[in-house]
Amino acid sequence: MQHNDVTIGIPVFNEEKYVEAAIRAAAPQCEVLLVSDNGSTDRSREICEQLAREIGNMVLLGHPANTGASANFKFLLDRAATAKFMWLGGHDLLPEGYVSKLDHALTRNVANVLAYGAVEHIGLFNEWRAKCEYAYSRSLEDDSSTTRLLALIRYLSDCSLIHGLFRTSALRAAWVDERFIGGDHVLLAKAALLGKFAYVPDTYLLRRDVHVEDTKEAQLERIAGTHTLGSASFLEMQRQQYALMRDATRGGGLKGVWDRFKARVFLVGRFGPFTANAPVSGIEKCLQAIFRLRKRLLSRVT
Repeated sequence: MQHNDVTIGIPVFNEEKYVEAAIRAAAPQCEVLLVSDNGSTDRSREICEQLAREIGNMVLLGHPANTGASANFKFLLDRAATAKFMWLGGHDLLPEGYVSKLDHALTRNVANVLAYGAVEHIGLFNEWRAKCEYAYSRSLEDDSSTTRLLALIRYLSDCSLIHGLFRTSALRAAWVDERFIGGDHVLLAKAALLGKFAYVPDTYLLRRDVHVEDTKEAQLERIAGTHTLGSASFLEMQRQQYALMRDATRGGGLKGVWDRFKARVFLVGRFGPFTANAPVSGIEKCLQAIFRLRKRLLSRVT
C-alpha cells in the first residue's frame, strides 16, 4: 500500500547485488522514493538508472564521488518534502505492509516521533542470522524523556531502529554529524528527548549484515569518508550522550543527580572511560567487570 505522506530514502554505495530488491520492496510503500548513489564504482548506478525509468515515484540522485555514508544520509533527509521519512539501506529489505504498520503506530499518538519494528538479520545469501525484538521497548514509550534516554544509554546495541519511520521534523531536529563511531546512538538519543518511540513487534526490517567484520577504523572511513571527526572509538558518542543527559536533568534536583550518575555508570560500564588514554579507575574497572558478567549471564539464558 502506497502512503502519500511518506518518503523513503535509500543511500547507495556499491550495492549492485542487492539494490534492485531494496528498491522494489520500498517503492510500493511510499509516496516518494529517493535513491542517492554515492559515487559507486560497480554497476549500482546503472541498475538504479534502469529502475528510475520504470518506477514512477522513484527519484535518482547522486554524487560523482563518495562523500561518506553520513553525508549521503543527510543529503536524502534534506530533500524529503513529506511529513514522514525513513532510511532503508541499499542492501536491506522491507516486507509487505511494513510502512503501513509503522505509519499507523506513529500517527496514533502525537507524542510519537519514531515507529519501528523488530529486526531480522540476514547474511549475504539471505540466510537467517539473528533477531532483535527490543526487550526494553516499553521504556522508549515512557512519558519521561530522561527514562527514554537512559534506556538507550543502557541497552541500545542494535541501532536498526534508525531505519524506522520518523516524523521528518523530529529527525531533522535530532540530526547529528555522524562522522564518528556511535553517531547513530547520539541521533537516537536526541530523538528520544523529543518524543516517544512506538514499537510494532508484528513487523520487521530485514537487515543484511554486510559489514560485520569491519574494524572500527573501517567503520569510521565508511561513515565519514575523508572528513573524519575524532578517533575510531566510542569517546565522542559517550561525551555527547552524557551531555544530553546532563542538559535534560539540569534543575532536576536529586532525581537529576541520580539519572546523571546512572548514565555515567552505564556508559563507562559498557564502553570504558570517557577520556582517551586515561587510566581506568578502580570504580570503572568494577563497573566494566559487572557489565561483562551480566552479558555472559544473559547470553547463557538466551
